Amino acid sequence: MSTLPARWAAVLSALVGAIGWFGISILGHRREAWDSPLYWSWFFPSLAVAVLGLGYFSPNKAWRWGFIPFLAQAVVAFVQDPGGSLLPLGLIMFGIMGAIASVPAMLGARLRGWAERRLAPPTPPGGTTPAA
Repeated sequence: MSTLPARWAAVLSALVGAIGWFGISILGHRREAWDSPLYWSWFFPSLAVAVLGLGYFSPNKAWRWGFIPFLAQAVVAFVQDPGGSLLPLGLIMFGIMGAIASVPAMLGARLRGWAERRLAPPTPPGGTTPAA
């Protein structure tokens, strides 16, 4: 199975977060995307599926694929409203949501490990011991 380089997984993860925040804030007619019902009913579950896939295709330190989208969302939210008075609370919320989203990312990495073990060619009888 091929592996997605970590650099590309990070870019994809950040794009999902940034585009999602910006898009949902526009579609939901809200300043902050998480004020829209679309954020919770559609975007957050979709993001979980996306990071699960990133964890599968880039399993090394997969937990980070759950945090990067929320870092990108924090940047977009700050750019949209740099004078936000609740910024510290928002950063805490982004951290909590990143921790939640890291669970499917790590699950994706575990699924990858399971699939690799399951699809690996069987070892010959007697095992493979190095010659002395």
